[in-house]
Amino acid sequence: MKSVTPLLFAPVLLAFAAMAQTGSGGGSVGAVVTASGGFVSNTPWFTANGPTIGGHAVTGMPYSAEEITEHVQTLADGTHITQTSARTKFYRDSEGRTRIERSFMLPPGAVGNSGPNVIEISDPASGTHYMLEPRNHTARSMSLPKELPPPPPPPPGAATASGRLGRVFAGSAQSAQFLGPPSAAEAAQHAPEMSHESLGTQTIEGIPADGSRTTIVYPVGAFGNDRPLTTISETWMSHELNRSILTKSSDPRSGETTTRLINISRAEPDPALFQVPADYQIDDAQEARPNR
Repeated sequence: MKSVTPLLFAPVLLAFAAMAQTGSGGGSVGAVVTASGGFVSNTPWFTANGPTIGGHAVTGMPYSAEEITEHVQTLADGTHITQTSARTKFYRDSEGRTRIERSFMLPPGAVGNSGPNVIEISDPASGTHYMLEPRNHTARSMSLPKELPPPPPPPPGAATASGRLGRVFAGSAQSAQFLGPPSAAEAAQHAPEMSHESLGTQTIEGIPADGSRTTIVYPVGAFGNDRPLTTISETWMSHELNRSILTKSSDPRSGETTTRLINISRAEPDPALFQVPADYQIDDAQEARPNR
């Protein structure tokens, strides 16, 4: 059983890594709008795809849609490896209640349920957030805090222009000596160059969206690279849905990742989607704590 566990959890980790990398719906940590468009705050709770704890609801913008993430990696010999994650379903009603159904891909040959693995329901009016497990028909209820505590200050040397946490250790493993964070000159030498441009407006899946592209060029030696390295991220934001519809990221170290919304509907979702089914057992409520 121990040898199977990493395989079962690998798709889950890949799915969340992809969400964190692509910011599939509103940006990364510190963004204003989360991917689900359910809440607005300065601190996302679950990653870019989850609701934000402690924000206010996005009302009057109902929708439902499916999200697909595709990752393409190109090997040195030209071989392309394409991986498509399972679809994630999003729902939001006019009152700002949200429902997210996450289904994670299983390894080839593995047997599992065809339905969602995890369902999240957030109701800002009542201040509750539910985590449903369809396998055993249980739900965890968490109360949403009205305000977020201020973020803790970063540790000394944690933030540098080059994005590194600190300089390497010197010496052998037995007599290692920490050299401390890089100097200002070192940080400036390895600082990446960033540019941002607008891509205008285009209609995607029947919804107008404003596009933007961010290009980051890492100089030689930023993280051991002997040539400059360029990453490109592209986001198409819909103001009608208050979330992104399409995101693309290209990184020569990992490949290309595309996250898109499909089957978008502006109709009001069924109110039953935002209720815990009667045959579910609800655990005692606890306060949801933001994960910074």
